[in-house]
Amino acid sequence: MAILLEGKTLSKTILDSLQPRIAALTASGRPPLLAIVNYFDDSPSAIYVNRKIAACDKLGIQVRLIKPESREGLAGFLKLLASLADDREVDAVMIERPLPDGFETPAMWDAVPAGKDVDALSSVNMGRLFISKTADIERAGFFTPCTALAVLRLLRHHAIEVKGKKIAVAGRSAVVGRPLAHMLTNMDATVTVCHTKTPDIASVFKASDIVVTAAGRARWLKADMLAPGATVIDVGTNIDETGRMCGDADFDGLKDKVRAITPVPGGVGPVTMASLIEASVKAAEEGRK
Repeated sequence: MAILLEGKTLSKTILDSLQPRIAALTASGRPPLLAIVNYFDDSPSAIYVNRKIAACDKLGIQVRLIKPESREGLAGFLKLLASLADDREVDAVMIERPLPDGFETPAMWDAVPAGKDVDALSSVNMGRLFISKTADIERAGFFTPCTALAVLRLLRHHAIEVKGKKIAVAGRSAVVGRPLAHMLTNMDATVTVCHTKTPDIASVFKASDIVVTAAGRARWLKADMLAPGATVIDVGTNIDETGRMCGDADFDGLKDKVRAITPVPGGVGPVTMASLIEASVKAAEEGRK
């Protein structure tokens, strides 16, 4: 049986550490306020919205859930971002993806308020990430994509060494695959980013010590695609044909074949959520100085 790389324990540790910081912010004037912008109620990422709200409520963080109309277009979204940037009651902004077609443009990335941008979609935060060393990330005054950061924190929590390892990252999104590959490279791993146009992707995986999958395809990663003793980090959030949440990895088919694996749910997801809430507290602290 593989080592189960669960994330709930680490998530609880992070959230528990935030309680005195939230209490101090509340005592100084008001609780932190996180605005969540979500266009699609039926997207896989939207599953976590209610969990984020519940976790924030438990900790005493206020949440403003915003559901814009797609018909308002990019101009409407840019107007919303400008209003959130100017709203002094909003400490942090989380933009759920996917966004409507045509929204992800340089104008949008530039418009995301960097000081409130807890998932690092803005040009400023992403640019800072790609010119920084990983050792600076958690100490620096900018935000990092929460899911990519959660993968690193989970690996560290379970003492999975990345230095000198060959790591394959399946998925090249701007908020997971690409930033994660950069962060792992700065931690002295040799990283290969794979995607839908990668020929013979299984050969890349079989040559890797660690495989991180963020492809968004339910249970596509099979045992015969991996080297014996590989570690699998499953970032996927999918809904299968029965309506159940599952990851990119065929967990049942892999759990007796790999060295270690994250479950879905219960692996990267809880750490991502805790990292988001931690970033929201940081945004409130920095914004009120």
